[in-house]
Amino acid sequence: MRTILSLTILLLVISLTSTFGQNIKVTGTVLNSDGEAMPFLTVAVAGTTNATLTDVNGNYAIENISSTDTLNFSFIGYISQSVKVGDQTVINVKLLVKTQELNEVVVTALGVNRQKRELGYSTEKVGGDEILKSNAPNVLNALTGKTSGVQIANPDGVDGGTTRITIRGNNNISGNNQPLIVVDGIPMNNDPGLTDVGRGKDWGSAINNINAADIESMNILKGGAASALYGARGANGVVLITTKKGSKQKGLGVSYNFFYKTTTPYRYRDVQNKYGGGAPSTNFSAPAFELGADNIPLFPSLATDPQFGYPGSSVSWGPEMTGQTIRWWDGSLRSWSPQPDNLKLPFQNGHTTTHNISAEGGGEAGTMRVSISKSNTTPIVDNSNLDQTTINTNSTLKVSEKVSVNLAASYVDFHRLNSPMLGEDPESFSKGQLYSWPRSYQGEDLQNYALPDGTRNPQTGYPYLYINNYLWWNYYNNNTTLDRSKFLGGLTLNYKIMPWLSFMGRTGIDYTLDEFQQKNKPADLIGLLDGYYSESQQNDKSLNSEFLFTAAKKNIFKSNFNIDVNVGGSSWDRDMHSISAHSGTWYYPNWYSLSNYTPTVYGQDSNGNVIIVKQGDDPSTLVPVNSFYRKKINSIYSFLHLDYKNYLFIELTGRNDWSSTLPANANSYFYPGISVSYIASEALKFKNKWLSYCKIRGGAAQTATDTEPYQTEFYYATSLFGGDQSSAFPAVIPPIALKPQRVNTYEIGTNLGFFEDRIVLDFTYYYKYSFDQIIKTPLPLSAGSSAALINEGAISNRGFELLINATVYNGKKLLIKSGINITRNRNTVESLGDYGNTYILADIWGENGPQMALHEGDDFGTIIGWDYVYKDGQRVVSDDGTKYLMSDERVPIGNSSPHFLAGWTTEFRYKNFTLNTLIDTKWGGDMYSGTYVTGLQSGQSPETLSERDGGGLPYTDPSGVTSNSGVILEGVHQDGSPNTTVVHYYNKYMPNAGGWGHFLSKPGIVEDTWVKMREVNLTYNLPKNALGKLKIFQDLSFSFTARDLFYIYSSVPDRINPEGLMGAGDAQGFEWASLPGVRSFAFGINAKF
Repeated sequence: MRTILSLTILLLVISLTSTFGQNIKVTGTVLNSDGEAMPFLTVAVAGTTNATLTDVNGNYAIENISSTDTLNFSFIGYISQSVKVGDQTVINVKLLVKTQELNEVVVTALGVNRQKRELGYSTEKVGGDEILKSNAPNVLNALTGKTSGVQIANPDGVDGGTTRITIRGNNNISGNNQPLIVVDGIPMNNDPGLTDVGRGKDWGSAINNINAADIESMNILKGGAASALYGARGANGVVLITTKKGSKQKGLGVSYNFFYKTTTPYRYRDVQNKYGGGAPSTNFSAPAFELGADNIPLFPSLATDPQFGYPGSSVSWGPEMTGQTIRWWDGSLRSWSPQPDNLKLPFQNGHTTTHNISAEGGGEAGTMRVSISKSNTTPIVDNSNLDQTTINTNSTLKVSEKVSVNLAASYVDFHRLNSPMLGEDPESFSKGQLYSWPRSYQGEDLQNYALPDGTRNPQTGYPYLYINNYLWWNYYNNNTTLDRSKFLGGLTLNYKIMPWLSFMGRTGIDYTLDEFQQKNKPADLIGLLDGYYSESQQNDKSLNSEFLFTAAKKNIFKSNFNIDVNVGGSSWDRDMHSISAHSGTWYYPNWYSLSNYTPTVYGQDSNGNVIIVKQGDDPSTLVPVNSFYRKKINSIYSFLHLDYKNYLFIELTGRNDWSSTLPANANSYFYPGISVSYIASEALKFKNKWLSYCKIRGGAAQTATDTEPYQTEFYYATSLFGGDQSSAFPAVIPPIALKPQRVNTYEIGTNLGFFEDRIVLDFTYYYKYSFDQIIKTPLPLSAGSSAALINEGAISNRGFELLINATVYNGKKLLIKSGINITRNRNTVESLGDYGNTYILADIWGENGPQMALHEGDDFGTIIGWDYVYKDGQRVVSDDGTKYLMSDERVPIGNSSPHFLAGWTTEFRYKNFTLNTLIDTKWGGDMYSGTYVTGLQSGQSPETLSERDGGGLPYTDPSGVTSNSGVILEGVHQDGSPNTTVVHYYNKYMPNAGGWGHFLSKPGIVEDTWVKMREVNLTYNLPKNALGKLKIFQDLSFSFTARDLFYIYSSVPDRINPEGLMGAGDAQGFEWASLPGVRSFAFGINAKF
């Protein structure tokens, strides 16, 4: 019996080996349509990770090939070709300049290369050269306006800040909505640096540390069918970053890139420069100076009576600035003159220099590429420099005919000095400009923040409110540094077990060490006053291991079907912990140490009782703070790819995750997916001159997400209370039966090519339904906790993506291309379950202003606040005509969701010159502009000039003086009669314009539509005959890039930055004290030796 079984197994192996073909080596040469060699072109085995690059002469060699394999030849700007190997060992190919990329090879889930024609879901690819030329602040910003379905926001801040990216809307009510970033197969943590919409420092996110010069391509996986194989972490989509690999080179194989960029703040908000500081008069009289004992005018009071609201001390309702001499608040005599440039005081031109050197080569034993990059940035605000050094390698070693090993790794050494405070904070100079410093502000505290002996100026008599008197001293003397060491890398083993069976195993790590150090310089000569020192350290380590078996069979059972089956698994483990400590009240002068604190001195009274002679620091405030985070997900997955006659493609996927953050009885969850692609033009053979390509596709999938660690069990926060150890119950009650949150996704689409693919259309309609949302529901105070974690609520996304690309002209010397992409997404809050009909996401001022909320039945991003009271559609005015009546509670007053996003690209190539342009737009959607409201309240806005300059209605003030300073508030009284009462213009702006406090919010809602000249790039490539004469370079090009040039149109008033929203969290719609808009100009050199 055993003999029969052995013979059976032997015959089966022989049969399979014969059926699946032989292991061969294929070589060849790839040329373009002019007969020139095409170096660095990708040659890949369809459906696998087996790939190579052509050398400088266009030659290639690829091994471990089966006679049933298909080779894909692809290069940016050329039509890809697919060739079945059969019995060929030499395959020469000639590629034509493509009109569009219908058949390009893209990277899909788990790093598998596939032709785009095979895919039943939408994915987009952006080449590394395009990313590098954009000279964007980071590689995600380089995608702005170039990809459909992707919304990228660069929140208020400076270089080095966080970039927010979402794909096809928000899936989660309270969780993370940004996609997974995968670099060379290794997932990378990209937690945002600042999500608070009110205030904070933005230290940036990990994507800033990716070096653009090392990128080969970026692929965006959008729908669930595309990203389901990445599990819970890929539920919001996936951005796949592939770095450059080495190849055999002509010459030295050394490349050098240099870029110099200058960044200029230019879009400052509009302000009036006629009237200076001064609070509104309570008797509505014209502004005037009070005189001192010497008859010299005194600095006006900036304290506003509460009847006018709370516009801060930036109130500019004071006397006209005509150059008169007045006694300033510090006792000096200064000119009361216009200050048209005082908004520019904190800013400067920023500068960035980047050097990148790479060396690569290859042979039969393998390939190697190593690069080192160094960048230095001086941002637009002083004392906040940053620099980064990156070392990258992507190398492959051919161990044997069947085994190869790839190492892809990057090490980053990053340093940053300070991150400016943003938004509504006493340490924020942008708050000072909006809310504290009037139009007559001359920067006197900036000029004199230190005394001649180097100590801090006490700023006696400082009149500016709600801002730190010592802001500029703190800004230049209280310094925080961030030192980051980051290693991201993976080791991949590829083993061709048999011609039809291969194995891939990969292990990788994403490790980041962040070290913060804060040093506050003492303010006195002794070296003690307000001295401070702190240290904190955070270690963040993620380990990811995965394997994949691939079995492929062509013409299965001698039919026209080809099949490959993939089975794999992965384990992802994140371990993060941090510790921080600080000094106390300094006892030792000028000693920056955690040990520098003042001890309590004890003694005895006359009765021998122990008494405190000198109170020192409370020991409980000096205890180091420690935190930790641990999460693990184990997974198995499989996907089957089937194609029929190379025009019908079906892919089935399935994945099961086990998450450590869910209850033991619900921590396993499975989700399936299916996608179909049908090339109708080939199946039905109806190609003609006007319709050259027709593909119909569709997909459906389910994904699931878990929650954060430590949410399902009781845990206790430890601390000291009165010097004794204490514990506290959690603020959120753990759930009883928490389930994973799930998302069902569906999409259909078509790809059409017209006139031999000179015009290409890509259309997708999608629908996503996210349910069993994991949210915190509020509890009454009697419960002992503020909230409980539950599964409630549902969100949907539905919309379309349209891409149209056209080759307008393709001649021998001139090539003209143009493309447009349009995205419309409706992100609807379907249900909040038993939670209610409103879920608060964020606010600026707590109970004293508007909030961002999810409102059942509305689009994601409802802004709620106090609205007008309406009668027959008209605003209701009080009986005395001085103010508008407002709603009793906060109600929906706007929504930040845009109507659509779009981008328009053009490319002009003439001989050796290439010109690329990009215009993009965000059309529709509201923002709450606190800057606009405060400008009206404080009299800074140009809108407030008309009545002050005599353009109002006749009005008689309480003292009997008549002037053209009156207005009529438009609206009706409660009885429906029109309001005809003339009141002083103060009532138009204060407090009826809104602002901080229990006042109207509606006036701050403005439409946030803009059209922007995003990018212009001009590149010149030195001709080959010139390179031959120089005998130094293999290639040499020069480029000039202008980015964020100007807004062609903006609906936001007063030139306020329309992209200056606060924070990178889900609440996108609040603007307050935003920094000015910036534009940049960059010059680059790219040389190959």
